[in-house]
Amino acid sequence: MTEADILSVRNELTDIVVSVVSVSFGMVSAYIVGLWLFLKRAPLVLRALSFIVFSFGLAFMGALTVGIHELLLGTERAWNKLGKTATEIPGFGSAPVPALGLTQYEAAACLGALAFLAIYVALFFLTFLYRWPED
Repeated sequence: MTEADILSVRNELTDIVVSVVSVSFGMVSAYIVGLWLFLKRAPLVLRALSFIVFSFGLAFMGALTVGIHELLLGTERAWNKLGKTATEIPGFGSAPVPALGLTQYEAAACLGALAFLAIYVALFFLTFLYRWPED
């Protein structure tokens, strides 16, 4: 692969990452609206079904993210094989950041996982445990 090929693939993968994050937050937002408008009064079976479908959607997005991550690492390996490049970009975030002790990839993955775990736990609580006030 040439430098231009790798940069093109990286740009396309970045577009996919942004799309995955956008769709994931859209799913969360839609679930919150559904919870507020309908599910808070729904029977347990319907709330459970909705939460399971929501969980499958997030799991699919997570699996997609793992695949994208592997492609990003592949472009990093291809970039490192080039040697000297015209852009003189040393890499795309695979070098450890001294203050974090993690690479930018690892830090982003940890941040994303923590954020979605917190959101998931909060939505589980609101779906099954929280007692909504009567309208």
